[in-house]
Amino acid sequence: MKNNIDINKKINDTFDSAESIGDVKVSPFFKEKVMHHIKNASEDVQEATWAWFTPKVQLATLACVVILNVFAFNNLRESSYEENISSFAESYGLSTDTDYSILN
Repeated sequence: MKNNIDINKKINDTFDSAESIGDVKVSPFFKEKVMHHIKNASEDVQEATWAWFTPKVQLATLACVVILNVFAFNNLRESSYEENISSFAESYGLSTDTDYSILN
């Protein structure tokens, strides 16, 4: 029974301390100042993010992609179908020669 009395006393003390909390006095322009600081901080982050997408970077990226595509197209055009088949067969241990065929 003594535990219940102690617990009830602690609960009542907690409620009394919560009721004794008073209002906080804040300057009338506190909200506007905080909102202004938040807006300025988000603009700074957004400007740093968009710095990567400048026209110079876009042009350099486009040039790299075009050069890479031209290089790949030239390599693709130079290699023939027969070379591709024989390299594929060699890499997987397949034989394209008919000399080793079982049917002969």
